[in-house]
Amino acid sequence: MFGKGFHLFTMLGFRVSVAPSWFILAVLIVWTLAKGYFPQVIENVAPATAWWLAIAGALGLFASIIYHEFAHTLVARQFGMPIAGITLFLFGGIAQLRDEPPSPRAEFLVAVAGPVSSYLLAAVLYVIVLLIPSGEGTTSLLAVLGYLVTINLLLATFNLLPAFPLDGGRMLRAAVWGWTGSLRRATQISAMLGRILGGGLMLLGVLGIVSGDFIGGMWISLIGFFIIGAASASQMQVEFKLGLQSVAVRDIMNRKPVAVPVDATVSQLVDDYFYRYFHKAFPVVRDGEPVGCVRLEDVSQVPRDQWKSRQVGDILSDSAARQMVEPDTPVWDALNLMNEHQVSRLMVVKDGKLTGILTMRDLMQFMVIRKELAVDPGDGDAELAHVPPGAAQKQA
Repeated sequence: MFGKGFHLFTMLGFRVSVAPSWFILAVLIVWTLAKGYFPQVIENVAPATAWWLAIAGALGLFASIIYHEFAHTLVARQFGMPIAGITLFLFGGIAQLRDEPPSPRAEFLVAVAGPVSSYLLAAVLYVIVLLIPSGEGTTSLLAVLGYLVTINLLLATFNLLPAFPLDGGRMLRAAVWGWTGSLRRATQISAMLGRILGGGLMLLGVLGIVSGDFIGGMWISLIGFFIIGAASASQMQVEFKLGLQSVAVRDIMNRKPVAVPVDATVSQLVDDYFYRYFHKAFPVVRDGEPVGCVRLEDVSQVPRDQWKSRQVGDILSDSAARQMVEPDTPVWDALNLMNEHQVSRLMVVKDGKLTGILTMRDLMQFMVIRKELAVDPGDGDAELAHVPPGAAQKQA
């Protein structure tokens, strides 16, 4: 949803990144603080001073967001939940969980950790404000700290709204999950409330725009739009996982993959494979053992006059190890591996030999067919349908 982003640093084993949209938020926050907030709270503040205070306030806000998300990740780690990292984006930050919580209790504790940490930070900062004597030399510092107290209170309170995927919505989902025993039903209810909240914010934003507050109204509308999209995406992810939780790679993989010999020339690769099968990538093998994948973009890096002299093994650019799974690997784990390494296909290997290939297209087609043939699972999270072994027979 947020892409790979730009890596900032790694702390406590968690990778912290920023999405490109984060820079939009950074500019908006700094501009708002420099032109609106600090000139109001500090009398006769110099424009240059206001800009420096705005930068300090924005840095403090983003540090608060990272702190909030770290609280989630540290609790999630206690429950053995894999975390892809923390990403800052246009509307704040998110701890990227690679899987759903193992229990309602874990869901609740992971969710509540964020708001509690923000309230605690606001309290600590407020005590510091009380301890610092007011005066001309401390006015700027007190203004920045006061802003951070307020923003952490707002961050915690907003996240407690009972609408998925906000923390309050996850707490609600944990309660409904524990009550009904169904993660699917709990997600549907909390996601519906998320869409309702998002729709309400969009309406409120439109009213703000009509009344003359264009920037504020547009901002609120964008937040509402994001919540609607995130709620729908989170619900889809849960449905996707529940539909795949009992499926192994061997059930979906193509058992007759088209593989390219490592010593084939680039010219042979183009004529006999890309123009014949119309795939964008092929596994490459040496005596039946996979050594990597060759992609269409790899060929584009080779001058045409070298196609007949260069071999496929010369142009492999991907690590083979990160694109391999075993037949018994759960499909959900394989999907997480695809997302982690930004690839759309995995080589299926058994005893060192290529036995199949799993592609994102086959996986998506499988889910579409399974949904069409689904048996009503009722109140529980029963399997949607029987999966015949070797369901997929064509490489996509």
